[in-house]
Parts: sequence; structure tokens; C-alpha cells
Amino acid sequence: MRERCEVCQNFRPDVEFAGDRNTVLVPFDVRPVRLCVGHARIAKNSGVTTFEGLRELYGSGRRSFVPRRAPGGDATYERRSYGRRATDPPQMP
Repeated sequence: MRERCEVCQNFRPDVEFAGDRNTVLVPFDVRPVRLCVGHARIAKNSGVTTFEGLRELYGSGRRSFVPRRAPGGDATYERRSYGRRATDPPQMP
């Protein structure tokens, strides 16, 4: 199974686009982003050079179709607390 463009996947996750087969991994300052050739070309022609710039280009308001974390990313961070509030007692998962 081929990997999908992150913008296409988050814009319409339940729809498979015919042109969504050719993807490229575009490196940015924070993390590489998998984009279809069309979205990569739009980003290049728009002069986007940073990850935040890409999120602004493919977003509206506070929502962006480019997630902050990589899909299937490695969750190597450790949780600060297991409760909903900082004052909740720690619980083991």
C-alpha cells in the first residue's frame, strides 16, 4: 500500500484520489512531510520554506491539514502525568 499525501489524507480521509499515487518526501525544518506532486508543487511555487509556513498554506484559522506530528510517528516522549489535571495523583497505565 502506498503512502498518501498528508494534506489529501487529512482533507478527505475517506476518499482515495486518482492523482494521489505519486508522492514525494519534502524535508522541512521540523520534520519531513509526504506530499503528492500537486501539493508539493503548490508549496514550492508559493515560496514555502518552513514547516509552519506549510501549515499556514494548507490551513484556515487554527486548523491545518498538515498535522504537527508525523503520521505513525515514534512516540518516544514520556507523559508528564496520567491524570487530566496537574493536581491529579499519578496512576499507572
